[in-house]
Amino acid sequence: MAYNCTFNLKDPSSKKPTLIYLRASIKSQNKYLKYSTGEKIHPKLWDPLNKFPIKQKGKTKEAIEINSVISQLSRFEEQFQLICRTVEQQQKTLTVEIIRNELDKEFKKYSPKKNEFMDAFDLLIAEKKEQGNITEGTINRYINIQDLLEKFSIKKNYPLQFNSINQKFYTKFLNYSREDLKHKNNTLGRNIGFIKTFMNWALINKLHDNLDFKSFVKPTSETDEIALSLKELDTLFNADLTKHPRLERVRDIFVFGCTTGMRYSDYSTIKKENIRNEIIYRNAQKGKDNLGIPLNKYSRAILKKYDYNLPVISPSKFREYIKLACEKAGFVENMIKTSFIGNKRIEIIKPKYKFISTHTARRTFITLSLEKGMRPDVVMSITGHKSYNSFQKYIKLSTKVREDEMIKAWS
Repeated sequence: MAYNCTFNLKDPSSKKPTLIYLRASIKSQNKYLKYSTGEKIHPKLWDPLNKFPIKQKGKTKEAIEINSVISQLSRFEEQFQLICRTVEQQQKTLTVEIIRNELDKEFKKYSPKKNEFMDAFDLLIAEKKEQGNITEGTINRYINIQDLLEKFSIKKNYPLQFNSINQKFYTKFLNYSREDLKHKNNTLGRNIGFIKTFMNWALINKLHDNLDFKSFVKPTSETDEIALSLKELDTLFNADLTKHPRLERVRDIFVFGCTTGMRYSDYSTIKKENIRNEIIYRNAQKGKDNLGIPLNKYSRAILKKYDYNLPVISPSKFREYIKLACEKAGFVENMIKTSFIGNKRIEIIKPKYKFISTHTARRTFITLSLEKGMRPDVVMSITGHKSYNSFQKYIKLSTKVREDEMIKAWS
């Protein structure tokens, strides 16, 4: 059986945009369905004969808005027909109430803040703060995920409840992250991980019994992350930046990170009291281990230069200035950085200094330490990594090492 619906304007004579209603005759009930699509259009842009918006050409703001309305109305029509066919296949009586309820599930705009799912995020964050077992940065990531999910719910008209976190949610969230936000695989994978952690916490706290989230796969892909070679590290360390004192301070702190393996959040706050017998003792922010890191010629020279009280620099300024310092040091050759959005390969070509970040220091330490022959387990004991999988992501072998190994193997 064919199921048809039409669209009508609430006020065809209106001088301003008016609501569009979906209408259909439900013969099994001898009733008429009238359902607000929530979409609006100016009557002058409406085709009364076809009962549909007039398709616009070009890329003007009006054309984009009207074509968006057309797309949404097409979705309403497809969903209406799907509901009718499904009810028929189930050999049930098609009613106005059934259609309305099913359309609500697909299209009704929800207020994400007013449901137990979002409220539970606040409970989790408050609990973690009270327990004191995650960093401020991790708490901020939970807050960011909460905000991201709210925007997703509104944009995609998807109700966020514990029982709606299923494969349909997973597919829509992947699509939203990739198409709307242009999130790369590793960013998307990290966000999926946070969602799974939240759902698992809620499951343990008996807030739901939905296990669908356990099958969510975290997208990931290899990326061309930057690490400095030993020659580049020496070039940066010896660069004359005396005319640029701000850049000089940032350079020194960065090299300190490159030669100690510490996170920026840890090495940026080192004091004289953290040094005993030529060893740095510092509780890492992401862990509770009191790391003992022996000094070397670079870290020792930088500590002495600042009388064992390293300059304090805001993260935002650090990210800005380290790029400028590396530009002054001559890291201006173009390079390609590859990443992926889904299966789509993204290649960005920029001068090398533009790819340098605070995290480059830690990756450089791990890479150079392994190149110099340090055992992975020793390097991990310095960096504080608990698992080899997380440690392995930081390894970035230099071109020289690959060349040397190829010559050994194939010459």
